[in-house]
Amino acid sequence: MGNDRISIMHRVTMETLEDIKSNTQSVTPEEVRNQIMENVRGAVKLENVNREKGEKIRLAETLLPQQVAWVLNTLHPICLIETIDGRNDDTGNILGLYQEDGLDEGIYITSEDVFIKIAREYHPFISTGDLNEMFACLKDCAPRKQKCKAKNLIAVNNGIFDFDTKQLRPFTPDLVFLSKSRVSYKVNVQNPVIHNNDDGTDWDVESWMADLSDDPEVVHLLWQILGAIIRPNVAWDKSAWLYSESGNNGKGTLCELMRELCGKKSYAAIPLADFGKDFYLTQLLNASAIIVDENDVGTYIDKAANLKAVVTGDAIMINRKFKDPITYQFRGFMVQCLNEMPRVKDKSDSFYRRQIFIPFTKCFTGVERKYIKQDYLHRQDVLEYVLHKVLHMDYYELDVPASCQQALNEYKEFNDPVRQFVSDIFPELQWDLVPFTFLYDLYKAWYVKNVGRSDVVGKQVFIKNLIAVLDENSEFICEDKSKKYKPSTKMDKAEPLIAEYDLKDWMNPMMSGSHDIEKRCHPVLQANYRGIIRNDN
Repeated sequence: MGNDRISIMHRVTMETLEDIKSNTQSVTPEEVRNQIMENVRGAVKLENVNREKGEKIRLAETLLPQQVAWVLNTLHPICLIETIDGRNDDTGNILGLYQEDGLDEGIYITSEDVFIKIAREYHPFISTGDLNEMFACLKDCAPRKQKCKAKNLIAVNNGIFDFDTKQLRPFTPDLVFLSKSRVSYKVNVQNPVIHNNDDGTDWDVESWMADLSDDPEVVHLLWQILGAIIRPNVAWDKSAWLYSESGNNGKGTLCELMRELCGKKSYAAIPLADFGKDFYLTQLLNASAIIVDENDVGTYIDKAANLKAVVTGDAIMINRKFKDPITYQFRGFMVQCLNEMPRVKDKSDSFYRRQIFIPFTKCFTGVERKYIKQDYLHRQDVLEYVLHKVLHMDYYELDVPASCQQALNEYKEFNDPVRQFVSDIFPELQWDLVPFTFLYDLYKAWYVKNVGRSDVVGKQVFIKNLIAVLDENSEFICEDKSKKYKPSTKMDKAEPLIAEYDLKDWMNPMMSGSHDIEKRCHPVLQANYRGIIRNDN
């Protein structure tokens, strides 16, 4: 056992803390500090008896930052929380302090301000530099834990709900949650009916939800989404995009219910355009959901990597102000409200399949009841009923109605001119072999006519995007983009699209003055072409 200054301080501090911890009598932070200092001074004085004058250990006047870290780690329920699965080092992991009571009972708080406040109770004048040293030491000595990943366990305001057994468990520091629904689970709840004396109306949340859409399948999906936002451990791999170009459609009020169901500090609000911006993602550290009821009209998403990673639970880099960045896995559900379809640079299927487009086709203009959003959806009996309902629905996947799939298909065409081109043009194609060169010339002319801009993509990008769309189109296939075909009888018909889009390079030069489309649209063919062929299967 070492007799140097640090060894003595560590040994005596830990012995003192163990004595304090085993003593059932409560002590104040000041008493803890004084007891440690007194015991350390005694041990140092005893050690100095046998040391020469120049070798004596200097007595500390106050607690060292390492001692403050040992105090916090021993007397408070602190752990180092892994921010990404399977990480072998502590870089980027965050400290959490378990809350045994109060508004945050049952969850771990990760705010450094909370740690600093407690540290100053033991060392009122600890400096910023010493606080940094304390945090470094605390990360070294705190026990390491993973966030709870059990998909059946849900942190609610008064305990941990088991989705499979439908039973409420007590909170425990052994299960690490960083957020919880701020609504308490009650066993016996009824759908409350609220009467308004001013207008004579009766309101209940079941009827209100049913009135949000004329499609019962959409209403069912909306109930499922209300459950998804408080069940972050389920890998939904989807996000909800509530869409309507008109106002007063109910989606903003629905988002208010979602926010109340999650509760303050348990959701993030990150618009689509902000996913690539520094510091915006720090909101995700303590959130179980992303809920945004307003996105700017004309939003363009240049980089969708973070957006996709948030939906799928993949690792993202979070930059924090004045702190080291951390790698983090967000588990939670995202809801984005749209008044206009956003344009996204990423047109891959891996992006589209993460989206559930939910059309809000109702209009409540002239019949608005603002007190629903401002009052009814904030009432505890309403929220307790909603919580009980969604926790007693049995599902681990979202049911996507046909109307939502149709809305997604419309969005794909809106976001991807090549996809829209295929939808418009391919039913009109006459040839069984369609050269890439012809398709690109046709696309350029179609683009100017239908999109109205001149920023058409290059030929190779067009071919790449076209082939990707063909995977979803059974009429034509691309066997190999470098394969050459002889036209033979595959291009022996006239192609009227040549005349419709004035593709002069594809008109028969011998018939340029003819009014007979059949003759003008019969080009002189090359010996072979690269392109797509009609699928005979």
